[in-house]
Amino acid sequence: MDIQHIRYFLAVTEHQSFSKAAEKLYVTQPILTRCVKNLEKELGVQLIERSTKHFALTEAGQVLVRQGTQLLQQHKDIYRQMEDLAGGHAGELRISGPGVLLDMYFPKLVAQYRKANPGIRITIRESGTRTVVQEVMDGTADIGLVMLPLTEGEDLDVVPIVADEVHVLMHRDHPLASQTSIHIRQLDGLDIITYNQSTTLYHALSKLCREEGFSPNIACQSMMPGFILDTLGCGDWVGVFPAPMLRQAHRANLVSIPLTPQFPWQIAMVTKKGRYLSRATESFLNFTQSFLNTL
Repeated sequence: MDIQHIRYFLAVTEHQSFSKAAEKLYVTQPILTRCVKNLEKELGVQLIERSTKHFALTEAGQVLVRQGTQLLQQHKDIYRQMEDLAGGHAGELRISGPGVLLDMYFPKLVAQYRKANPGIRITIRESGTRTVVQEVMDGTADIGLVMLPLTEGEDLDVVPIVADEVHVLMHRDHPLASQTSIHIRQLDGLDIITYNQSTTLYHALSKLCREEGFSPNIACQSMMPGFILDTLGCGDWVGVFPAPMLRQAHRANLVSIPLTPQFPWQIAMVTKKGRYLSRATESFLNFTQSFLNTL
C-alpha cells in the first residue's frame, strides 16, 4: 500500500471533493481518481459512495480514514525520530496558540530559544483554543498554547506554565478606579470589553456572572491588545482581562484592579498523549518552563 495514495485519499475526504483536493495538492483530478481506484482494487472494497450526489464514505472508507490518519502520523514520527538521531540540534517545531497568548508571552521567549537553538525551524500558527486542541490531536501542531481549564483533555498531556489572575481594567478617572478590588456583581450593568467567544476567558466570565444572578453586558469583543487598551482609555468601558496585559503595556491612564471572587488565569502547553516528542519539542517545553519561571 503506497503511503502517497493514503495521503491523497485523506485529502479527498478532508475536502469532500476530488477537484478541491487536487487543487490543494497541486495534482490533476484524474491522478487522484486513479489513486483512489487503485486503493479500492488493492483492498478489495469500495471506499467512496458513488450512488449519491453528495460526497459520502462507505463503512470501509470511514475505517481507512481513521487507520490512515494514524498511519500517516506514524510515518511522520519515523522520519522525525531519524532526523533527531542524525541531526543533533536540528529539527522542526510547530506551535499553535491564540494570538493574544502568543503576543503576551512568546516574542522574547521564541527569540531566545532560536538564539540557543539556531538549527531548529519554528512555525507558529495563530488559532483559537478549540482549533489549537484539534491541531495538536491531529498532528498538525507539536505544541499547543491554551488557557485552562480545557473541556476536552483526556488525550492531552498538559504542562502548566503561567499562573496569574484576571483583573478589571479601566480609565483611572472611572468611578470604580479607587477600589482595591472589584466584586463580580459590580460589573452588572456596566459596558464590558473582553476577549471573543472563541476564548476560555469569555465563557468563564459569562458563567461566573450567571452564578451571581446576572448576564454580563459584553458590549465589545476583541483579540487586539492595542485596540482594547486605547478603547478603555477613551471612555467609561471596563475590561476583563488577564493582569499581565496592562503590566506589559504600561498605560499610565489605566488602572488594573483584582476581580473577586478570584478569577485564575492559567496558561498551559499541551501535547498529544502517547505521541513521540521530538528533541525540538522536548527542548522547547523545558526551555519555556525555565524561561517563564524567571519572570
